[in-house]
Amino acid sequence: MSSLTRQGSWVAWAAIALLCLLYGPMAMEYTWRLFHPGSPGLWDHTYAAIVDQSEAYGSGSIHDVQADIYPAHRVILLFHTTAGGVAIMLFAAQFSARFRRNLRRHRVVGRTAATIALVGMVGSFAYLISVGPADTFDGPGFYLQLWALGLGTFLSVSLGVVAAVKRQITMHQPLMALAFSLLLTAPLLRIGYLVLGRAWPETTQLETNLAGAAILATWAPFGAFLAARTMPVPPRRHPDVRAWSGHRATVVAVALAVPSAVLLARLAAPVINGLERVAACCLIAWVLALTISMARLLQAKRAEQQPVAEEWHSMVVACLAVAPTFIVTWWMFDVPFTQAEAFVGSMLIAPAVPIVVALIRIIWRRRRLMSPSTPRPVPAAVIA
Repeated sequence: MSSLTRQGSWVAWAAIALLCLLYGPMAMEYTWRLFHPGSPGLWDHTYAAIVDQSEAYGSGSIHDVQADIYPAHRVILLFHTTAGGVAIMLFAAQFSARFRRNLRRHRVVGRTAATIALVGMVGSFAYLISVGPADTFDGPGFYLQLWALGLGTFLSVSLGVVAAVKRQITMHQPLMALAFSLLLTAPLLRIGYLVLGRAWPETTQLETNLAGAAILATWAPFGAFLAARTMPVPPRRHPDVRAWSGHRATVVAVALAVPSAVLLARLAAPVINGLERVAACCLIAWVLALTISMARLLQAKRAEQQPVAEEWHSMVVACLAVAPTFIVTWWMFDVPFTQAEAFVGSMLIAPAVPIVVALIRIIWRRRRLMSPSTPRPVPAAVIA
């Protein structure tokens, strides 16, 4: 890792750690108001002070739309938000190289964080099952994304723990980065409320929630990949991992992406009314990820860094696969939901699917050849 990349990674970790330290107490305290109306309301007061009182509490806000739903499920919500707030702070500490120098502490805190995160996801499953898509804030589309986030976090944490037990540290670290990136969608979504709420004065929380969720559909998994690119890889490939040119996959991806994009534009025209800014956020997030991936792929090829180029090539193919994935998920969601609801669900799910698949493939190709005599590796620097 170059010194510039190392410095950039440290700055990114410091910003994320600060965000987690600020958000964690807000998450734990958020549902107290459902039990005691006089509770501090840390997030609500912050939201109202930075954006607008009416957007935080008025029509189209969570307080308005979920006025009956949240109190009816307050115990499950308290369970989920408390576990999530604690877990996200512990995860932030785990990605500090200085914190991990004490390996015993790293393992104890890691087991604790993983357990709390899994418990918190069970709470989210219980809540989603209880309320169903119709009573979820922002409807079925956001309901589908919440399920995807919960299941993705649960599976990535579980696989990360298994990788650590198997001493596959070069797989363990990016898997936990994926889990952390999915946990980070909660505070980052709220950053979106503040930024978009200020940028769009006439908006509501219903719109800023969908717009932020549409951005994170691409950038939560893509951010995990960027973090994985800063992590150590095995010095030599596993014997079963062969070199991959990616040419055939690219041809297929382009051949599917172009007609899918044209078809998507035609299908979206009748349902996009009122969702223009949400769709724009989704498109911009995807274009940015694709542009970065293509630029880094060309850079790696010029430097003749074949393993690095392979990983960036995987991400280029994944980004190209978003358009056909969007069509497929839209048709799937259109069965139980309306066409507009299915369109929103696809915006919040489709970009993540191929990117996560590509990331899992990259992680699997990083596996080490283990033998009984293989020494236990010491976790290397990840972010800080």
